[in-house]
Amino acid sequence: MAFGVVYSLGRVRGPGAGAIDTVWAEDGANFLHDAANMTPYDAFTTPLNGYYHFFPRLLAEITTLLPVSAWAACNATLAALSTAGLALIVYAASGAHLRHPALRLLVAAPVVAQWAANGEIVDNVATLQFPALYALFWVLLAVQARRAGKLAAPVFALVVALSTTLAITLLPLALARAVLRRDRGGILMAVALALGVGVQLYTYLSGGAEREIVGVVPNYDPLWNLKQFAELQIPVTYLGESWIRVPIVHTTEHRALILLAWAVLLTAVGLALWRRTRPAWLLAAVAGVHALGLFAVQVAMRGGVPGRYLLPSLLLLVTATVALLLPSTWTGATSCRGPEGFGNVPIVVLATLLTVVAVANYRHDHIWRTTSVPSWSKQVAANEALCAADPSLKAVTFRSGPASKRMWGSFAVPCSRLR
Repeated sequence: MAFGVVYSLGRVRGPGAGAIDTVWAEDGANFLHDAANMTPYDAFTTPLNGYYHFFPRLLAEITTLLPVSAWAACNATLAALSTAGLALIVYAASGAHLRHPALRLLVAAPVVAQWAANGEIVDNVATLQFPALYALFWVLLAVQARRAGKLAAPVFALVVALSTTLAITLLPLALARAVLRRDRGGILMAVALALGVGVQLYTYLSGGAEREIVGVVPNYDPLWNLKQFAELQIPVTYLGESWIRVPIVHTTEHRALILLAWAVLLTAVGLALWRRTRPAWLLAAVAGVHALGLFAVQVAMRGGVPGRYLLPSLLLLVTATVALLLPSTWTGATSCRGPEGFGNVPIVVLATLLTVVAVANYRHDHIWRTTSVPSWSKQVAANEALCAADPSLKAVTFRSGPASKRMWGSFAVPCSRLR
């Protein structure tokens, strides 16, 4: 847990002390602003981009209990703690399907390592919804044996559903689990998830929450959607963002990287068909279908592929690949004789590849975040001076992004919090 927090906080470089001395985008312009200027009820019931954000607003309420000078550090730390916590949830929930700790670590570690959109996702509470969806996927597949788990799982499902409308993509899985197993825990999770999704949809359809983002034009063309999945999602999943999403100068080499990424996936499928180690076909299929479905819903509504949209499908594709390469037993066998050979070699090769990719993407900076957000401590000092110099001044402005970004580039903090 501690390693995950330190790992995350060390990834963002900024004009001051990186993540702990900057506040990025909606974290400041919406969540901290509303927590500082509204009652908790008004803040929690204020939608953003067409839906409610329960968990980020909860973290913002906690952050604004502290002095303004501590907001940046607290916000980033809570985001890092939440990310590490989600990884632990995945590790625990995957135990029923992946018995060996190394396999569970392989599907949980990418929640923290996240080699897609790390410049705009890490240490940022607004985007916790993406790894949370992945954690909820695993929670829905798990069968809770302990009373605490049986109580916590429906609560977790409700929190995720009240934090993102994308939870609707997991509702069929929750309903299928409830119908097939008919256990109380599964039914409660399905009800909780349906309740949260219902609140989000009702608010949107009734006009209580509008989704108006400048420049966004939906694209429902399925061929375009599949092309983006093939040329962007798959390559980023197996090779990382820094080698795929950089400006494409050498097109031949770029196409070769796309083919290489597909070769990794097709090799995993081929080995699963050839080896007699009983790969977890059902887990691979469920994870793969959800990866494609979640990607399709996001990019169709957006009409583009922002880096953060790649993360949940990336995590699900990693799970699908691990399921395909699942050894029948975890041994030290390395023989390549016959279809039962290879032992653990394929899964070790996959783990090595993903580790290299994670290291290569550890500090792939975001185009705006690391260059346009001023040091929080310097902003606090300057604004404290402004409030002290003018007793009639009611509020001051803090920057959370480029000055040109009107909707999330700045926000107001009452002078009463700075005097």
